[in-house]
Amino acid sequence: MELDDDLYRIGNVATLTGIAVERLRAWERRYGFVPAHRAGKTRFYSADQVERLKRIKHLIDRGHPISSLVDLSDAQLNERLATVRQVATKIPRVGLIGPNLLVLEHQRETDSRVEVAGRWANVDAFMADQSGIDQLDVLVAQLPVLFSQLIENISNLFPETHIISLYQFATNKHLSAVQELGVPTLRWPVSWLEVERACSTAAGMPLRAARTAERRFTDEDLIAIAASAIDPSHCPQHLVELITQLNAFADYSFECSEQGDDGSLYQRVCTDTTHARAQLELALEVIVEAEQLLAAPS
Repeated sequence: MELDDDLYRIGNVATLTGIAVERLRAWERRYGFVPAHRAGKTRFYSADQVERLKRIKHLIDRGHPISSLVDLSDAQLNERLATVRQVATKIPRVGLIGPNLLVLEHQRETDSRVEVAGRWANVDAFMADQSGIDQLDVLVAQLPVLFSQLIENISNLFPETHIISLYQFATNKHLSAVQELGVPTLRWPVSWLEVERACSTAAGMPLRAARTAERRFTDEDLIAIAASAIDPSHCPQHLVELITQLNAFADYSFECSEQGDDGSLYQRVCTDTTHARAQLELALEVIVEAEQLLAAPS
């Protein structure tokens, strides 16, 4: 990995810092973040630069645009990091009712952006034990069949808690009645991210940024995989193309997040794009391993 014990190739820097190669090159062009050394077209970064990039990435993940960081001294970066660590982001305290909803929470693949402080397997369990409900910001109730009277009863019992109703089946009559109560409704199935966003909106709290998914393959890895693939379906090459496109779009949406008033929106787009890319990388990894087994001597 290391070169002369102090220099790192750009691909290794991307792995160590979580900053894509394309983004590092863009920062070099746009902000003059020049590598410590070049050998032909190959860029090498110093250990100090790698540590600086790690601090910058930490701040970017918390909503600071690169344009506000790149000219800061190391001391100023450290000061800003100290401030970030001191400020705790308030997130909704949420209670979950329903077996499918509890399974969905268990199966999530990213850190939760809400604090789940109460769980009940079904409405009967909730009615039998409501301890801690007064400390919740939001209560999400997943019901197989939506009954407006049940939602109204819960809402009347806990007027200070925001209610969200998830349902699988509902008549127009009951659906309209629940919506007239001002209770948001989501039809099952839903994703965990949709649940988080609904809770954030109901509680009036900004949804904190999720961490972007780190890359499994560098650009060099992807090129090598596409060039050496033997699958006659060309699936590896197609996956490499899709992954490359998603990497590029993640960088584009990140740049969009630094411009205008919709920064948080495009930051979310960037984050979600990296997680979509991570899913395709898992598929590519499976195919690569299968090809390696086929190519191995028996």
